[in-house]
Amino acid sequence: MGMVGSRGMRLVVLASVAAFLATAAAGCGGSNAKPQVIYISPPPGTLAPGATPTPGLPPPNITGEIISTTAPDSRWTVTFKKPVIGGIGATVAAKMNAAIAAKVNGYISAFTSRDLPAVAGGSGPSTLDGNYTIALDSSWLVSLRLSVLTEVTGESAVGEAGSINFDLSTGATISLSDVFTNPAAALPTITTKTRASLSGTLGSDLSWPAGSVPMSFFDKAWTFTQSGLEFMWSQGAIASPSAGMPSAVVAWADIKSAINPKGPAADFAR
Repeated sequence: MGMVGSRGMRLVVLASVAAFLATAAAGCGGSNAKPQVIYISPPPGTLAPGATPTPGLPPPNITGEIISTTAPDSRWTVTFKKPVIGGIGATVAAKMNAAIAAKVNGYISAFTSRDLPAVAGGSGPSTLDGNYTIALDSSWLVSLRLSVLTEVTGESAVGEAGSINFDLSTGATISLSDVFTNPAAALPTITTKTRASLSGTLGSDLSWPAGSVPMSFFDKAWTFTQSGLEFMWSQGAIASPSAGMPSAVVAWADIKSAINPKGPAADFAR
């Protein structure tokens, strides 16, 4: 993946991360550093254990928790604002928060297990900054954008787009294929609509893959929104690094016929 031209471009990338915006385990890749956990909001309330949200009731509470840790030799630092789900049945919330923790820990471990350079000659440590934003918070679905900005000492910052989506009735993580009766039938429309949208925003900077693209091209970072399915790409994946992390939304009306009437997006197809 290409890099932004200088460390000074960090602010530009951070702005892109903000647009796409679980507790880390002690074994954060390659060190024995124990993360310091700082709570930036009071623990959310919950319904009675086993209770599930009902359409028409308030959506779950989503609050942030800061994960902060540093390597014993100071060669890297990690800061991740992790989403925490509350205000629903304890069992369902625990399942969702465990899935979020696994996702966040995966990002952190992938970074800290790299052969990162030692700090020397006045240079700073390599850093990982993670964050989230809410794409949808309803009484039946929760959809979260995740963003990870990594900067290796001596190199430039790079943004990675991610997501996680939940069925509030069970706490299960939703995959993109769950949305459709036949994912293959939905793929041509998703491809056409996202490519057209990105061509309009990126112009000649868009570097769309040649030939047909598989569903895996879209399922790495996607969310539910009121307008449609939103798809996101990491920095440098489909355009120059200066474009940040591009996104495109496919309207529900465009994919209505392909949506599984018993799936998590059924209400959007009515």
